[in-house]
Amino acid sequence: MIPEKLVEVIKHEGVATIGTYADEKIHLSNTWNSYIVITENGKLLYPAGGMNVTESNIEKNNKVQMTVGSREVEGFHGPGTGFRINGTAAFIKSGPDLEKIKQKYPWARAVVEISIESATQTL
Repeated sequence: MIPEKLVEVIKHEGVATIGTYADEKIHLSNTWNSYIVITENGKLLYPAGGMNVTESNIEKNNKVQMTVGSREVEGFHGPGTGFRINGTAAFIKSGPDLEKIKQKYPWARAVVEISIESATQTL
């Protein structure tokens, strides 16, 4: 289950960072909170335009970490909070999820789907 505070963070603009690991290297890529869609079954979807290294890494090791944050959402000690998400990811290149994302972001070549294993508030 996705924490309500995480849902609130995603509703506010901020940078979302995705970390992958393959070939003994860490790779970070960014997207925007506003690009993230939460599915009915609790997965995160966002469009991929480039993200070629991210895709290559996920093909080798689908474990990812993601951070999202917003200064607009109350945290533990005042304004601003963030989350660290652990999960698995896949690049979706056809089907209804891609079509849904392409309606809003026609430049998307794929959809990144993250299945959340844990979501921890960090601020």
